[in-house]
Amino acid sequence: MGKASSNKKVARAASTSGGRTAGGRTPWIYYVSIITIVVVGTALVYFSRSHRLSKVNTAGASPPVVGQDHWHEAYAFYVCTAADKGEFIPVFPYQTDPEGIHTHGDGVIDIHPYEKSAAGKNAVLGVFTKVTGVTLNAGELKIPSFTGYSGHDYHDSDNCGGTPGRVQVTLFPTSTSTDGTLWTKDPRDAPLTDQSMIVVSFMPKGAKIPAPPKANVDAMLHPLDVPATSTPSDSTTTVPGAPTTTVAGATTTTAPGPATTTVAPATTSTSVK
Repeated sequence: MGKASSNKKVARAASTSGGRTAGGRTPWIYYVSIITIVVVGTALVYFSRSHRLSKVNTAGASPPVVGQDHWHEAYAFYVCTAADKGEFIPVFPYQTDPEGIHTHGDGVIDIHPYEKSAAGKNAVLGVFTKVTGVTLNAGELKIPSFTGYSGHDYHDSDNCGGTPGRVQVTLFPTSTSTDGTLWTKDPRDAPLTDQSMIVVSFMPKGAKIPAPPKANVDAMLHPLDVPATSTPSDSTTTVPGAPTTTVAGATTTTAPGPATTTVAPATTSTSVK
């Protein structure tokens, strides 16, 4: 190809300013296709977000209700040390979160939703594990390191004392339950409830999963973030006008002061006629 021919092609391209085809026509089909893709993509994102928010809001309409309910559930993470034995890891340190499901470092999941994304049926274990940095799904349990614990990543079929282990979630319906129920769905969807217990474990299939330690349960029954209420057990008797002496822990009795008797002065009248 000669130099003159190349120069002509360059000149033709320059004369169209890159906006026309070789035949001099504007590529409207190309532009319309691009605009259509952008519009359709934006619409899909909008409707997908609206659908997700609608689903979240609908599921968040039941208890625990935003700004109203305040629940507590004892929790624990239990991992194998042998085929038929495990140990509890330390409790997670204090956490804060924007949704309202966290812990105060006491072995208790604090559930008082700030948003509907953590209320009602959205109050699930996955919200808590996200806050604590735990990776949890049907085949993996990855616990991050924190003070007192070096962290570990467990996968289904990893060795547990010669037996394959598996990720499990066990629900205990009350604070005194000794036998729990295995959650068979996505572990992140396990519901959080009030005055109950939940254990995330990595143990062989069929292994006995214990309830959380007593300290965690006691912390649930006497939560740190709820002011204690007390009923006065001592009676107090007060007589107006008398001194009062109070001894801590003792019954307060006020003795009446000395009686006062007032005698009106006698009046004598003498009448002289």
